[in-house]
Amino acid sequence: MSATGEIEQLQNEKMRLEEESRSLDEEIKQLEMRWKILGERVAIQQLKNENIAKKEIIGQLESKIGLLETRLEKLLTSGVLKKEDTTKSETAERREFMKETRVASEEEAQEEEEFIRVMALDNGEKINDKVGAEQEKESQKLFY
Repeated sequence: MSATGEIEQLQNEKMRLEEESRSLDEEIKQLEMRWKILGERVAIQQLKNENIAKKEIIGQLESKIGLLETRLEKLLTSGVLKKEDTTKSETAERREFMKETRVASEEEAQEEEEFIRVMALDNGEKINDKVGAEQEKESQKLFY
């Protein structure tokens, strides 16, 4: 083979290899881009899955909170009702006690008034007796 033919053959092979290199570089760029895209898709899907799991947890927690709030409301309501019942019964007991105390006080006051009247009458009789006795003594002195 002649030197010119050999140079031509070598130049053709070089051009083919350079073309192959450019093609391979292009394929590398495309594959790297595809790899980045797939990496982003995987990251996005992982985030979506994590968000779904978090939303499920949030839903479960909200449900539990709702149940506890309902339970607390029932307990508070029953506690308030019990407290109202207790308060009502205590109020009724107090009223009854006050009525009994008032009645007892009124009865005691009446008894005291009667006692005072009796005492006054007794004292009045004693006074009248004393006055009567003194008057008799004086009248007897006068007659003697």
